[in-house]
Amino acid sequence: MSNQRVIYITVTWQEKGPLRTKGDRLWQKGRQVCKLADYPEKVPCSNPKCEGGGFKIGDRIAALIASGEYDEQNSLICSNAIHHDRTKRCLHIILYSITCIRPFQREASSRRFRQQPHPQPQHA
Repeated sequence: MSNQRVIYITVTWQEKGPLRTKGDRLWQKGRQVCKLADYPEKVPCSNPKCEGGGFKIGDRIAALIASGEYDEQNSLICSNAIHHDRTKRCLHIILYSITCIRPFQREASSRRFRQQPHPQPQHA
């Protein structure tokens, strides 16, 4: 039997883009649960005028896993935000949250807590 521990990654996001008048519009919400081997490299952009754009989230997921941390929240701009043709620039962003669920995460933290020495009462 394999002793490999499965790591799950949950990615949630909200995509926003500008309106013709002041303000932003929520375009799309998404959530994806995946294993370490199949996390998304890119979240597609839902702007109908954006050709081939998207949000490069794979690097952010890889950095989170490598750091040993459990979660991250931030924002990303569409990869077409910086386009040599100004008429094809996309101003959509996503607000994202990545959560990395490692096996036995709960047990490891409780073990660390039990190993710490108990504070001695101080007498005044």
